Amino acid sequence: MFLCVDPDGDVVLKLEYPNDPFAPECSSASTRTQKPDSNALAKGDSSLNTSSSQDTAESEEADTTELVTFRVSSRHLILASPVFKSALTGGWKEGVKTEGELQINSQGWDTTALSIFLNAIHCQYKRVPRSLELEMLAKVAVIVDYYAAHQAIEILGPTWINGLRSSLPTTTCHNRTIALWICVSWVFGDESAFGAATKVAIHHGRSNMTNFSLPIPSRVIEQINRDRKLQVNRIFNGLSGLQRDLLYNRKGCGVECRTMQIGALTRLLSSTSLLNHSLEKDYQALSVAQLLQKVRAAVCPTWYGMFVQEEKKQDPYTYGYGQQPKKEPPTHKPHECSTPGNAFHVAISSIAQEVNGVWVGLNVKNY
Repeated sequence: MFLCVDPDGDVVLKLEYPNDPFAPECSSASTRTQKPDSNALAKGDSSLNTSSSQDTAESEEADTTELVTFRVSSRHLILASPVFKSALTGGWKEGVKTEGELQINSQGWDTTALSIFLNAIHCQYKRVPRSLELEMLAKVAVIVDYYAAHQAIEILGPTWINGLRSSLPTTTCHNRTIALWICVSWVFGDESAFGAATKVAIHHGRSNMTNFSLPIPSRVIEQINRDRKLQVNRIFNGLSGLQRDLLYNRKGCGVECRTMQIGALTRLLSSTSLLNHSLEKDYQALSVAQLLQKVRAAVCPTWYGMFVQEEKKQDPYTYGYGQQPKKEPPTHKPHECSTPGNAFHVAISSIAQEVNGVWVGLNVKNY
C-alpha cells in the first residue's frame, strides 16, 4: 500500500508489520513501539528508526503484503519531531543523498493512526478527522509521544478529547479503557480528563493498574496504585480500630451492646474480604467505591433490652377505697447507647467520611 502525504516529499517512510496488537491485556505481549532512548537522541544517532543497508536487505525479503509506504517531506518531519530530526540530519543522510531518496523505517503502527499523524504534521488538515474514537485517539497519542511531536499536534488534541469528553467514565469500568484515557490525557496535557481518569482508576478500579504497554509514566501508575491501597487501608484501619475499641471496652455501653456491634462488624469485614487483610497486601476484591458502599450500608441489628416501668402513682382521690397501686410488668424497648458517639452507625459513617475527604485524582502538571 502506498499513501502520498506530500507529492513533492523527499522521504519514503516504510511501515513494516502494520497494525500490531494495541494495548494488549497481557503485559508480557511484545510491542514494536518502545520509546527511543533519550541518550541516543542527544548524541544525534542517525541510525535510530531509519534504514541501514542491513535493514534495506531485510525489508526486501519481507512479505510485501505487510508493508505500507508513505511519501513525506523531510522539512515537515524535522520541524515536527526531534526523533525524525535526529534521523534525517546525521551522517546517514549524506550516505544516501546520491540515490535521490531518503528512507525511514518504522514498525507496528496502526496504518490509519500513522496516516492521521503524518497528515497533521504536514498541515494537511482536510485529511485529518475532527473526531476520533477513543481507541484510535490512543493510537495517535502513542505515535505523537514516540516521535515527541506534542507541540506539532497540540492544536488538535483538545478538539479530539472534547469530542469524547462526555463518554469519559465516572464509575466502574474496565482498567484498559481507563488506561487509554490516562494515556490520551497525559500525552495531550488535558488536566481535566487526566484528573477524572486517574480518579476513576483510584476509586473504581478493582485491581492494580498497569500501563498496557502504553506510554504512561511509571510514576503515574505507581501513584494510582499507591493511592488506591492507601484508601483501602484507611477503611481497613477504621474498621479494625472500631473492632479494637469494642473488644477493649472503649466503645459500647455494655456487654450486650458491644457483642452485637462486634458481630455486625465481623460480618462486614468478612463480606468485604477484609477479615484477614493486612496493610502489606494488595486488596483486589472490591473497588474503593464498592467497599465504601458496603460500609455505608452496614447496620447493627436492633436488639431489645429489659425495661422495668415505674409504678404508677396512686390517685390521691381514690386512695384508701380498695384500689391498690398497679405494678406494671417489665417490657422491652430498642437499645440505644447512652453515649451517641458510641452508636454503630455513627462510627461507621465517620470512617466513610474520612475517605470521602480525599476523593480526588492526580494532577497532570505533577507528571
